[in-house]
Amino acid sequence: PRPAPAPRPAPAPRAAAPATAPPVAPRWFNDRLETTARLHLLLIGTDQEELGSGRGDVLLVLTLDPVSRQLTLLSVPRDTRVNLPGHGMVKINAAYAHGGARLQTEAIERFLGLPMDKYVEISLGGFRRAIDEVGGVTVNPPFAFTLGSQSFSPGAVRLNGEQALAYARMRKQDPRGDLGRNARQQEVVRNLMAELGERSTGELQTLLERLQGHLRTNFSPSEVVRLRTRHSYLTERQRVEAVRGVNRKIGGVWYYVVPDAERRRLHLQLR
Repeated sequence: PRPAPAPRPAPAPRAAAPATAPPVAPRWFNDRLETTARLHLLLIGTDQEELGSGRGDVLLVLTLDPVSRQLTLLSVPRDTRVNLPGHGMVKINAAYAHGGARLQTEAIERFLGLPMDKYVEISLGGFRRAIDEVGGVTVNPPFAFTLGSQSFSPGAVRLNGEQALAYARMRKQDPRGDLGRNARQQEVVRNLMAELGERSTGELQTLLERLQGHLRTNFSPSEVVRLRTRHSYLTERQRVEAVRGVNRKIGGVWYYVVPDAERRRLHLQLR
């Protein structure tokens, strides 16, 4: 009699796709705008009057979610300790001094594990001028403080560019330190976005022309227009996310130390 055939091996089980896997997004930005993919934009505010020198004083990640129609703002503290390839353990804002907006963007991408779709880089002078161009911004100081010649008291107040710069930069008098400063920076940016949202496309293009030399970006004018049309909720539905860490002195230098678990949490929140 013929021997019985050997049993066939059972097929290997298929790996289940992660339930929270993000949608696959097209490569080109204008195509991505037409999908449900989230977009990540990086705002870099330098600590110098002109672009190309100094450090990244403001590092603000904007995540646009067309599904929930919500904008998430995440300020990465400038003293965050990271491993910068070729430079060792440094504060994350030192990346700008070593390699400009390109290396600063890469440092943020490595920290969050997320690619930035676009970036906007603006100097101190550009920050002041942008606010003056829209006629100022309205803020609500949480407590009274003075920085240089500028004084602030609790309550709604309209600020020009010079005043808004002082309001956004003060840190030492804030009980929350850099985290409180980040919150005020976000407040100014949110209100500046609201002012820009009321301008026509032509007015926005004129403003960008006036900021030449103070502002650089890899946005094209057509992409700005399409972004504004597709994500019209930007000034209406916003939430704030924070980087949770601790201040620690290492080698005689103060850093903001963020655990790997916190980086993973932020990655999952934003991706």
